[in-house]
Amino acid sequence: MSQKYAALRHKGANYKIMDSYKNLQMWIEDNKYERLKNKWHLEIFHSWEDSEDLDV
Repeated sequence: MSQKYAALRHKGANYKIMDSYKNLQMWIEDNKYERLKNKWHLEIFHSWEDSEDLDV
């Protein structure tokens, strides 16, 4: 079964990343997609050296 991925870039503090995850989940629901929790998920970290300025 093929999959499509929803993506959102988070730039900012690590303690605010949950807001980005919530926004992504809301977008998925608003656009009538379903999150498949038992399938592959990806996170790409561009920068994580500074916890106040992550780029995920």
